[in-house]
Amino acid sequence: MNKLDNAEKELNKKFKKQLETKKYNDKITPLQQKFIDNYCSKYGQWSATQCAINAGYDIKSAHTRASELLDWRKHPDIALEIQGRVAGLREAWDVDRDKHLAMLTKIRDAAMEKGQYGVANKAEELRGKVAGLYVDRNLTITKDLTENELNDKIKIIFPDKEAFLKGQQNLMADLFPDAFKEDK
Repeated sequence: MNKLDNAEKELNKKFKKQLETKKYNDKITPLQQKFIDNYCSKYGQWSATQCAINAGYDIKSAHTRASELLDWRKHPDIALEIQGRVAGLREAWDVDRDKHLAMLTKIRDAAMEKGQYGVANKAEELRGKVAGLYVDRNLTITKDLTENELNDKIKIIFPDKEAFLKGQQNLMADLFPDAFKEDK
């Protein structure tokens, strides 16, 4: 069992304890239920304020209502409901090889039906990578040159003395443009 599961269990215990000490034993209202539905179905897409507005709370007080509804000390029953639903969603969000391949296959097939061959091609390429059919390799080769090898390379670049001197002058002009103008 990982740390996240333990933390979730501790949080659930706090919610239930708070629920037991709640002043009034009221039920979740239809408006609150709609907020919970919006919050869980649009988790990560909408803000809590947007969920409250869509649930029917007044725009002017939606931010405050959302904050109150998510406060487990004020509404432990709502927090417990949301916690349970989000835990169920986490299972669906988990990525494993089979789910990943299935989703890429759905994307590929839908793209093919719409004639989006670029998207279909990319989905198929990603399926191949998941299956291990493609291997990205980078190969860097370094070799230390001896002084003789280095001199031979320079002689290939500069075949005679004039070419070498011209190359040095061009390099000096690039590196020290102001000093080179003064020398002339």
